[in-house]
Amino acid sequence: MSRLSTSPQPKLSPAAQTVYDTVTAANSGLPSTFQSLFTNPPVGLGLANLHSMMSQTGLETWVTYTVALTVAKERENQALWDSMEPLALEAGVSDVVIAGIAAGTGPRGLLPKEGIWVHFAQEVLRGKMRDSTWQATNHLAGDEGAVALAFTTCYYDMMARLNNAIGLETA
Repeated sequence: MSRLSTSPQPKLSPAAQTVYDTVTAANSGLPSTFQSLFTNPPVGLGLANLHSMMSQTGLETWVTYTVALTVAKERENQALWDSMEPLALEAGVSDVVIAGIAAGTGPRGLLPKEGIWVHFAQEVLRGKMRDSTWQATNHLAGDEGAVALAFTTCYYDMMARLNNAIGLETA
């Protein structure tokens, strides 16, 4: 249950209202999170700007959602999972990958080209990035892709932590 006493009804400028409407739309990925964050409009707008960068990282959409689901599982954040799972399916993340992440067995049992993203995100979240993991990721995605993957992992980690602080148990 949300720790906020009411659903926020921010008074926003027309430009800020447009951003709010975009990030709180059902298909935005994190509508409940952003609705809560806009209780403080500067915070909501700042994080909405980061959110918009997710499509500019150069990562394939299915990789982004694979990472988001990994973060949701690692952080035990059902709100993030519930928001990301339908988007992951739509983006082409396979049922096997989703089931592996949900069961906590990924990257084991996944194809290497799928499992590396899970493994990389887990190591970022656990604060134990091995050189071999970085090098494997860099081999597949280059320096730019490895940085994008680290950013994506940290972004969804922040959103999961905010969900926990706010008390969002479901999307």
